[in-house]
Amino acid sequence: MAKKNFTVEDLKRWQQKGLLSADQLKAILAEADREAAPEAKEKKAGLNLVTVAYYFGGLLAFFSLVFFVGINWEGLADGSRLAVALSSMLIIGALGVWLRFRQGYPTAGGLLLFIATAILPLFVYTVEQQLGFAFDEVAALYVILIGLAGALAALIFSRFSLISLLVAAAVHALVVDIAWIISGDGDIFPVLTAATCGGLILLGIALTRWERRLYAFWFKLYGLVGLYIGFTTLFVRSESILFGLLFLLVYLIMVAFSLRFREVIYLIAGAIGIYIYIVRLVFDTFQGTVYFPLILGGIGISIIVLAVLYQRYGARLFRRR
Repeated sequence: MAKKNFTVEDLKRWQQKGLLSADQLKAILAEADREAAPEAKEKKAGLNLVTVAYYFGGLLAFFSLVFFVGINWEGLADGSRLAVALSSMLIIGALGVWLRFRQGYPTAGGLLLFIATAILPLFVYTVEQQLGFAFDEVAALYVILIGLAGALAALIFSRFSLISLLVAAAVHALVVDIAWIISGDGDIFPVLTAATCGGLILLGIALTRWERRLYAFWFKLYGLVGLYIGFTTLFVRSESILFGLLFLLVYLIMVAFSLRFREVIYLIAGAIGIYIYIVRLVFDTFQGTVYFPLILGGIGISIIVLAVLYQRYGARLFRRR
């Protein structure tokens, strides 16, 4: 039988139960050269004002950085770009580590580590420019590989699940870039996106079964959005009836996943895909006829009915086992 390990959290729980005294806990930690994490000072995770403020501020900072890079980056001197990227990554990262591991604010610190990790590819790109590299698919490959390694390291170090989103994005970019290097065909982007994001959904399912639900959610979310973009692009371009049926089948499977795994995220993705198929079918078949407005109205009413059914039966369908 495999030996069971215990953590600092286990020791603290045993102390609370009276199995260990405070002095014994302190002695054990000192003997093992371990340190008890600071007591969390944040509100309990969930939909509350503090959590909303955290994520709003973190995403605002992230998208502000993206906007700044998109608008002003090329206008900065080479040295200024390197200084901005490096100083931003180090300062934000250090503040994140301090808040998460020293001050007992794991969500606030984790969000800052997410932003610092997202800056790493920009820093690598800036270094390549300083060294005089032409930015092509091969140079992009180095940026993506280092960004992926940094995201994995940050995820393992911080255990902050949102960083899984950066890992998923890096994996997607890596697959696309390698394919472009090999084939040189930019038209394969929707196919690669659909295939890669389908794989990320399967990874999310595996992580869910391994009781890593927080990490799984971000992989599944990225995968579902990417699959929707890539697969819908192919569906709109295609005139094949068989491909249309394949599109419908994939999203029917999503609905089945929602019932099998008791997760609403699959139901939402499946419903959107099915309605895209129906709307495309309606446009191709009935556009220009007198019945077209009535059919669109019927689709709208059906969405309302489905929302009512979800409110009536959703709790029963998605109750955790």
